[in-house]
Amino acid sequence: MLARKNGFTLIELMIAMMLGIIVVGGAMSMYISTIRTSADIVKSARLNYDLDTTMQLMVNDLRRAGYWGGAIISGSNDFLLENPFSDTNTTVNIRTVAAPTTDPTPNSGDCILYSYDADGNGKDEDLSNPGNDKDGNAITVIASTEYYGFKLEDNAIKIRYSGSNTTDCDNGLWERITDEDTIKITHLEFNFLPIAAQTASTGVHPALPALTASSRCLNSSLAATHADYISNSINCTNAVTDNILGQRRVINIHLSGYVKDDVTLKSLSMSVHIRNDRLYTVP
Repeated sequence: MLARKNGFTLIELMIAMMLGIIVVGGAMSMYISTIRTSADIVKSARLNYDLDTTMQLMVNDLRRAGYWGGAIISGSNDFLLENPFSDTNTTVNIRTVAAPTTDPTPNSGDCILYSYDADGNGKDEDLSNPGNDKDGNAITVIASTEYYGFKLEDNAIKIRYSGSNTTDCDNGLWERITDEDTIKITHLEFNFLPIAAQTASTGVHPALPALTASSRCLNSSLAATHADYISNSINCTNAVTDNILGQRRVINIHLSGYVKDDVTLKSLSMSVHIRNDRLYTVP
């Protein structure tokens, strides 16, 4: 006589299916969570990389501001006063995109302009006749490609690779170095003077640390015992026409942004000391 075999009841099958669904659902939930976490990590790494790369590019290039090949030939301060990369139209200037030709008050802006002797042609100049080469031929000391700058415009950082002055943020040819379709740059600040700590600003930047480095000015025309040395100013307050001034310039920089589709703001802050001090005569 055949033994009677019993299968699972409907209730048992339903319970088993329910348990299976719970296990599969839990596994799917963990998988999705892992994918999202990985995506967030990738976005965060991309943002950190782009901010750091952009900051390093700005800092490294700003350090060269005011470099002049002609200064290598002579150690004379009188000759250094002829540095063509330190006059009003070539020295470092901070502006704002909103007011591209106006010197901002205070010294904070989202655009910086500067120049330097990229091709080093100053080394061929005749010291007795700056502006001519060693054979006496007239030369162009500053080429259009020796005017540089950075600015924040349309949520992207732009670099200038050609121009004719350092007083107008609209001057010259500019090109994006960040992709606003991927990374949104929301805040860029340059300042010659210290910047106080800033609280978070929604959609603009997270809390920003204080940057305490400062530019300094020395009026070398005054008597040694009364020299006008100011540690928190880019300009000497007592300067008059024909005074010889020296500027040791520092640029404090804040940079903030976020990855598209993730509005978590991140920032990077740095101070850069321009290696070439400015020596000039007050007009």
